[in-house]
Amino acid sequence: MKIPFKPNGYNSLSPYLVVEGANKLADLLKTIFDAKELRKYENGDGKIAHMELLLDDSVLMLADSTSTYPANTTMLHFYVPDVQLTFQKAIENNCEVVELPINKEGDPDTRGAFMDFAGNYWAVSTQK
Repeated sequence: MKIPFKPNGYNSLSPYLVVEGANKLADLLKTIFDAKELRKYENGDGKIAHMELLLDDSVLMLADSTSTYPANTTMLHFYVPDVQLTFQKAIENNCEVVELPINKEGDPDTRGAFMDFAGNYWAVSTQK
């Protein structure tokens, strides 16, 4: 019998974002990507010590920044069913346009990019 080494349904590698405003980012990702909250642990001051969100088939982990763990930014790529709709939701929720969704010659993906309020770069794509 194989002993499970990770929670059922979790991927083996998960990005971990440390931001100022983890609850705000989680709410944004729920709106844009229909993310589902899996776990959430708060510090005594109401800040997020650890949170896990399910985005399609992937788990994203996040926490509020602290003096020990300062905020960081990263670049993420996410395949979505409808890049135009996802991009529209992001812009309607105050994300900054980096690149409008387009299909470049020779690329099977229609791809766009935006920046969230915490400075994370999100490339979103739909393969056609």
